[in-house]
Amino acid sequence: MKVTKALSLILLATLIIPFTAARATADDGVVVLKVASLAPKGSSWYKSFSKTKREVKKATKGAVVLKLYGGGVMGDEGAMVRKMRTGQLAGAALTSVGMGEIASEFFMYQMPMTFKNYKEINYVREKMEPKFKEILDKKGFVLLHWGDVGFNYLFSNAPVASPSDMAKTKMWVWDADPVGKAVLKVSGANAVQLGVPDVLPSLSTGVIDAFSNSPYGAVALQWHTKAKYVTDLKVAFTIGGLLLSKKAWDKIPAEHQASILEISKKNGSTLLNKIRKDNKKAIKTIVGGGVESVKAKDIKEWKNMAKKVEKVMVGKHFSAELLAEMKKHLKAIR
Repeated sequence: MKVTKALSLILLATLIIPFTAARATADDGVVVLKVASLAPKGSSWYKSFSKTKREVKKATKGAVVLKLYGGGVMGDEGAMVRKMRTGQLAGAALTSVGMGEIASEFFMYQMPMTFKNYKEINYVREKMEPKFKEILDKKGFVLLHWGDVGFNYLFSNAPVASPSDMAKTKMWVWDADPVGKAVLKVSGANAVQLGVPDVLPSLSTGVIDAFSNSPYGAVALQWHTKAKYVTDLKVAFTIGGLLLSKKAWDKIPAEHQASILEISKKNGSTLLNKIRKDNKKAIKTIVGGGVESVKAKDIKEWKNMAKKVEKVMVGKHFSAELLAEMKKHLKAIR
């Protein structure tokens, strides 16, 4: 019996060892890129990243594999950027707040009362893309494609028609967002600083009773279920982007880099259009679901608020020259 058992173990070992070795050989040289996002699974953002994951694996014949971490499981965007710098993550899909953690110039896109429509943001972003890619390159990052969160609206449990009305609320502000903080400070609002994963539970417990987000962002994260009012005003625009660290990018074989950029650009363009449609549908869903639309008044007051925020931001987060360039492009498209 003992001999038989020993022979069985030897036979099992002879079967396992070649299999294990073969698998190790197959995995040898595979570049695994861990990419994180706040986007919840099931959202249009996450579906797009999943499509890119499938297409990259196919195009590189398994030589490059994306591993996705959605829903903020890797922490808020500041944590994602830190993990990209230390090599714990290869990349992340970030909003302008997370991109601002890398280079504060990205906060410029978020300035209130700046963009009126998608045509303007498309034009400005295209014109300034070389400059921002250069900024990212110097910081050690590669932009695979741009993204949108969309135009931000104010959601609240008390009507907000003018900036001064925000003082009646306990308004959430992203703890890593200097633009949002400046908006609430100059408006005299009671700002409550929290990370994105803390917003929904804080709305549920009454720690906060107001927030800003794009309509689709509010629906995807279920924040809209905690609001009674939405202000009919495009307060600001939030951009985004899919980035890799240069350390991770340089690990990708040169023959695959071009196809990854091509796939990313294609899917990124499709995603922009999808998110814009999602935002249009979402605002109808929100208002149709019982959230009351509040007409903004005192537009001059909103514009004055924006000018005050500009004074706070210029020279500290981005230069007056960079802002002037953006305004030049806006003037051209208008």
